[in-house]
Amino acid sequence: MGNDKGCRMKKLLLTAAILLLVASTTLSAQSCSDRREAYDMALYMMNEKGNVSYRKNYDLVNELIDSAIIYLAYCKEEITLAGQYQIQQVIKRGDKKRREYFKGAVREYHAIYGIRPNVTEIYQEGSFSSGDGGGKPGYSSPPRFPPVRQPQMPPVQ
Repeated sequence: MGNDKGCRMKKLLLTAAILLLVASTTLSAQSCSDRREAYDMALYMMNEKGNVSYRKNYDLVNELIDSAIIYLAYCKEEITLAGQYQIQQVIKRGDKKRREYFKGAVREYHAIYGIRPNVTEIYQEGSFSSGDGGGKPGYSSPPRFPPVRQPQMPPVQ
């Protein structure tokens, strides 16, 4: 009887292990398909965006990069090497676009909120105005890199 009980326990543990394995495989497959759909949707939205603002493009490209990274990280075993390479290229191109969109989005926010970047012009029409009334007011600051005195060559004998 004690041996029969041990056999039942082994069968029960084996059955539980198989059920856990099947459930985790099903959950893994479901999550990979969800991640693939999220990546495909972000890619579609990025390609079909039309003429929208830099701010919206910045959000779209961030979503694309995030979904591609998550899909690649969690489902790498299920993606062929060619597919992995394509996703990496999408991420690389998206990063380049993201930099461009970020600069444009900053300009748009400046225009929306009336912010003028803190930039002072040093040269006016190629010449430096020294504040003697020769140029527009506000452009009388010294140049950033003043001329450096060059050493004199010794006389030739």
